[in-house]
Formats: sequence, structure tokens, C-alpha cells
Amino acid sequence: MTRIDVARRLLRLMRPLAPLMAVSAAARVVNQGLGVAIPAVAATLVVEIGPGAPIGGLLALLAALAVVKGVFRYGEQFTGHGVAFRLLADLRVDLFRRIAPLAPAGLDDERTGDLVARLVGDVDRVEPFYAHTIAPLVSGILVPILAVIGIASWIDPALAFVFAPFPLLIGLAVPWLSARRVAGLAASARDQAGDETAALTDAVQGATEIAVFDARDSVIERIGQRSAANAATRRSLARVASARSVLGDLLSSAAVVAVAVVGAIRLEAGAIELAGLAAAVTVAWVATSPARALEEIIPDLEQALAAAGRLFELSDREAPVRLPTSEGVAPRDGSVVLSRVTARLGRSSRPALEAIDVTVPDRGYVAVVGPSGSGKSTLVELLVRFRDPEGRVEIGGTNIRDLTLSQISDAVTLVPQRPEIFFGTLGDNLRLAKPDAADTALWEALDRAALGSWARSLERGLDTTIGELGDTLSGGQRQRISIARAFLREPQVLVLDEATSELDRETENQVLSELAREMGRRTVIVVAHRLETVVDADEILVMDRGRLVERGRHQALTAAGGVYAGLWSRHLDLVDATDQL
Repeated sequence: MTRIDVARRLLRLMRPLAPLMAVSAAARVVNQGLGVAIPAVAATLVVEIGPGAPIGGLLALLAALAVVKGVFRYGEQFTGHGVAFRLLADLRVDLFRRIAPLAPAGLDDERTGDLVARLVGDVDRVEPFYAHTIAPLVSGILVPILAVIGIASWIDPALAFVFAPFPLLIGLAVPWLSARRVAGLAASARDQAGDETAALTDAVQGATEIAVFDARDSVIERIGQRSAANAATRRSLARVASARSVLGDLLSSAAVVAVAVVGAIRLEAGAIELAGLAAAVTVAWVATSPARALEEIIPDLEQALAAAGRLFELSDREAPVRLPTSEGVAPRDGSVVLSRVTARLGRSSRPALEAIDVTVPDRGYVAVVGPSGSGKSTLVELLVRFRDPEGRVEIGGTNIRDLTLSQISDAVTLVPQRPEIFFGTLGDNLRLAKPDAADTALWEALDRAALGSWARSLERGLDTTIGELGDTLSGGQRQRISIARAFLREPQVLVLDEATSELDRETENQVLSELAREMGRRTVIVVAHRLETVVDADEILVMDRGRLVERGRHQALTAAGGVYAGLWSRHLDLVDATDQL
């Protein structure tokens, strides 16, 4: 996407607020115009007023003009920043709305820190485009034109002709000379800022592992390298800006000298008066400032365009699943059917699932087992449509592709092995599943997840603040909070992906006994690592290398001597070894 394309998209976003931006631009033109007129009038008065002449009224006029100038300056800043901040708020919300459907499959190749840098840093970096670009661009063009017209009309066309090229050189030629260089550096700076944020985020989130393996020095070195690269790029930007500023200063000074020299010649020839010469020289000095603003906004503008380009690149990604725009026929029950399902993850050439056919009856209890990497989690993720496979997935007789995300969420709840816990209170984390749930429902869900006693021991109960990522909780507590969410949601299909893997046996038995009550009330699909927890399943699906290799009840599978029998034998050996310890 080119910079022009990015700028056009940013301008399209501004359309609803275009009248307010027009007010900002007009206010800046008046403010900058008065910034030229006031010194010119003052210079004229200094030359024309003789000794003893009354100047009180003239000074009052200049003071009034200065106040008016300040009012328009305030108006420009207030309206321009008002537009910018409203648009940035909308942009951040819109961006999250667009990237939410990408998760998780569409963001597999993204780093959390870089995503945060885009949602926060890059969005904020777009602000200069609206607050410091559009109005200065308008005034940078109009004010020098008005100054040239003013000199030609009220002083001397020859002086206007001499002055006219300088604002063009300052406002157009100087920025053009460095535009390509600045654009490349600005894009690199935004990418490097994302890399730096990603490294810092990884370091903060992985602080425990870094300490355990005494990897502080290597992590610090990695962060230092990325910070140094970013700093070097920013120094290059500063050097380009400094060179551009020096050239702008030289051209501004040259404008004054040129007007003064030609004005002196015209004064000797009697073509202008001394007051006119004073006004022309003053205008030549101050009227280049709006054009200088064009040169000065280039670094911020390029970084704003680079940041917006990163945002649009992310928001334009095609979601891994294409959701319907209207609701389909709601699932009639909790039955699940997978027909000839094949799924691939990322760039892997080998399918994660291959030619899977599964039918789970309404209110059935099915377990999915198999070695690590056999495709168990991928299989259950298809039921919440994290990705679309080849083949067909049905929930309650309806093709899952015809269901909206809200319909899928109402029908199926997935409890993952590593649940996400958000910074906030215990109650906030539970209400993620049901925002309008009463406290009594929250306590009931906690009790069913064997977490009620712990929650009641907390001084603030449901209002207890949980640390970011659940760092103040044990792994088992995080899992049980996720299970409590599922109980609160009351779906037609409950899917547990090794959701009790971090619980001790006693607590796991409590949770499983509660889950046993769900049997016959809803469809339950369990991915299990502890095989004794699923021996009572209506059917056990055995996965191996992406294929469904065995299926049946526990007794039949152990007697068959296949993959499941091997898993069960190793499981018993592990249990015996644990008991001996």
C-alpha cells in the first residue's frame, strides 16, 4: 500500500468530521495571516509615525489584533485536536473489531508485543496527520499566496515577483528532496518500535523463566540491540530533519535579502516608499513561516503514514473464517457431526487432521485421546470455528459456516488447557461468559468448579483483583475459573480441552463429579490426558498423527490391543510409579 493510498484512507475516515476540520484550517489561516499582518503593520507604523504623533490608538489596534490572533490559534488547536482524538478513538475500536475475527488462527504469526504496539503506539502516532498536517498544509499554501498578493497590491508587484519563489522552494522543494529518505526511515522506525515493544513484552511476561535460567544478560542484550537499532534510525531521521531545517533557514534569509536588495533599488528609483520597503521586508521574513511548517511536518507526517500503513495491513487481513452477515437456523440441539474433515495449520504440509468422520449424539459424552500432537486440540477447536477445514462441521443439524459468531458462542463453549485470565476482579473474569449474571450465579458457578471455598476466603470475595494474566493464581485456579465460566454460560455443547490438567487428583475428582451431573443435560466432549477420567465415556475417539485410528468404549479398546491399549498401559505404569512415590 503506497503512502498516497494510506493518506486517502485516513482522509476518508475524516469525512464525518470534515466540517470541524475545515473550521480548524480556516482558523489557522486567519491566525497565520494575522501573524504576517501584525508585524508588517507595526513596521509601517514605525517608519511613518513622526515624533510626537499619538500612538495610543495604534498600539491598542495592534493589541486587539494580537488577541484576535490568539483566539483563532486556540480555535485551530481545539478543533484540530478534537477531530484527531475522536478519530483515534474510533480507529482503535474499529481496528480491534477488525482483528478480533482473526484470532487465533489469523494471528498465529504475530507477536503480542507488536500487536500491542500497533493498537496503542501506532494508533497514537496517526494523531499528527489530523492535528498537525491538514490545517498547516492549508495555511502553508494559502498564507504565502495571500502575502504575495498583498505585496503586489499594496506595495510593489516587482517585490512580489522576487518573493514568490521562496515559499515554493521552502514548502515544496525542500520537503521533496528528503521525502523518499524520510519515508523509508519512518517505516523502519515504526517496525523497529514494534520489535522493541515485542521484546520488552516477552521479557516482562517471561520474567520467571528468565530468572530460573539466569538468562537476564542475553535478554538484556537482545532488547539493547533492538533499542539501539531504533535509536540509530531515529538519529538518521533527526539528521535529515536538521539538514532540512538549515536549508529552510537559508532560504528564509535569502528571501529577506532578495526583497531588501530589490526594494532598495526600487526605493532609489522612487517606485516605493520607505514604509513600503519596511513592510515588504517584514512580510518576506514572517510569511515564510507557514511554508516552513510544511517542511517541519514531514517527519511526523511520514511516521503517521507508516503507522497507519501498519494498522491497515493488519485490519485488511482476510479472516481465517468468513462469518455470515445474518443469523442462520439456530442449532436444534447439541449434536455434533464432522464429515470428511481435513485441516492444516500454518505452513505445515502434513494435515493436522485428515479425513475425520465423527458423530456425537445430542447430550452424548465423548472423549478424545491420543499422543501429543495427534490433532486432539485442533479437532475441538473446529467446533468453535477457530479455523475452517475441508469438509463439513455441523452443530445441531446446522452447518457451522452458516452460524454467526454469537450463535456459535451460544451453542458451544470451549474450556482450553491454558485459559486467559484478564486483569480485573474475579467477578469481572467470570462475567466474561455472562455479563449480566447476578452474584448468586457467580457463586454457584464457583462452587460447581470446586473454587467456592477459596473465593469465600478472599477478603473482598468477587471484588478481589486478579493480577494480569492471572499471575496471582495457581494453574489449577486459572483452569477452574475457566470451568466456572463454562458453567455460567450453560451451552448446548461443552468442550473441555485438557481443562483439568493442572488440578490435583482430589480437586479434579470434585470437578469431574460436577461434570458428571452435566451428562444427559448437554453434550460433553472431553480431551483428556488422564485416561481414568474418561473410562465412562459413551465413546472414546483415539487420534494418532491427525487420523482417527480407533473408536469405542474403554473395555473394548483396551481389549483390542491397539493405540489406546498402549496409552492405557503407559498410564497405569505412571500411576503405579506415582503411588510408590
